[in-house]
Amino acid sequence: MTILAPPAAPRADRIRRALSVTALLLLAGAVAAAAVVVHRSTGRFWGDLAVYRTAAIAAAGGDGRLYDATHPGADGIVLGFTYPPFAALVLQPLAYLGAATGIGIWSAVTVLALAAVVRIALRAAGTAADPGAVLLGTVALLPVFPVAGHLQVGQVGLFLMLLVLLDLTGDPGSRWRGWGVGVAAGLKLTPLIFVAYLLCLRRWRAAGVATLAFGATLGLGFAWRPADSLRFWGGGLFDTARVTADPRTVLNQSLHGALARLGDTAEVTAVWLPLAILTGAAGLVVAVRCVRAGDEFIGVLACATTGLLVSPIAWHHHWVWCVPALVLLAVRGRRAGDRVAVAAGALLWAALVASAAWTLIGLRGTDLHFRGLELLHTNLYVFVGLLALGWLALRPRGGRADHDDLERWAR
Repeated sequence: MTILAPPAAPRADRIRRALSVTALLLLAGAVAAAAVVVHRSTGRFWGDLAVYRTAAIAAAGGDGRLYDATHPGADGIVLGFTYPPFAALVLQPLAYLGAATGIGIWSAVTVLALAAVVRIALRAAGTAADPGAVLLGTVALLPVFPVAGHLQVGQVGLFLMLLVLLDLTGDPGSRWRGWGVGVAAGLKLTPLIFVAYLLCLRRWRAAGVATLAFGATLGLGFAWRPADSLRFWGGGLFDTARVTADPRTVLNQSLHGALARLGDTAEVTAVWLPLAILTGAAGLVVAVRCVRAGDEFIGVLACATTGLLVSPIAWHHHWVWCVPALVLLAVRGRRAGDRVAVAAGALLWAALVASAAWTLIGLRGTDLHFRGLELLHTNLYVFVGLLALGWLALRPRGGRADHDDLERWAR
């Protein structure tokens, strides 16, 4: 019997794909080059990356130095390292790079991580994730402030999101599912909410793998820098003053920050804590309901949104989870011919581009004491997150089983 080989892809299609990949690499290189030029000409921005580098250098010099090292920002604010020692271990290559070289490499890899997230979201939306579509999505999402702000300060959030998405959207039968969540949480504690998500779904093995992976990062940190580990896990992680001096800043897009801005006071714990507990429980119920209805990817996004809302501090760049959400809105809305969904996606994209940090703060010169309609703009991410969870909770489901699941998890 003669076995025929599958037809080769048309030459034009191969050329188009190669050009798209080349353009994506050139885009990453262009962003990196621009970042280096801006840094050298202004001496500003990339403050978080400077903290990472300062911490890496301090930790490379020996134990007990990590959390004493600080970096004075161009705005006069002194910043310190707030992640576990394992993160400083992973960041060690920065200790051997110059500031400009580090900024260039970090910026290029960040753009490639953004492209990888776009590709995962396109596949989750049920469309072809060819290089041309990935390139278009990457270019469209670069000016969104959570992404642009992420690049501007040199943050790690896109890499954490990519780790979680690769883990939770991969092979559902994999015995290693949960590893990405655990490693991401070992770098920065916020992904720990996905362990709760796995437990709520009764995915005991995946939750166990995530917990073991997280524990392994703790063990590596203690083995490498025991004194720094004792300092961090002995209470240093609760020192929110090292994160921000005032939760009212518009860059803090969490429930805690929104309440502080609405009341124009930093003392909102008595109100925030019960609301955060309620929102956390409700958000996990919504995430589980989405998964039970057959939409795993939406469940992951609902869980991520919940984590952002209930965190004491959720910086604007933490909201890079808007990237897969915007891709899903655009692709699914267009395929379904849902003009409302497409319009909502376009409006959300425009609102996130015209962020308060670029508009109101730029005009007023301060990020505190907002009034009237300014409060709507300065709390935009929080309002959108709450509306998204509310819509997911109320949208109709096609069966009694979903209703039973919701009731069971609500108890």
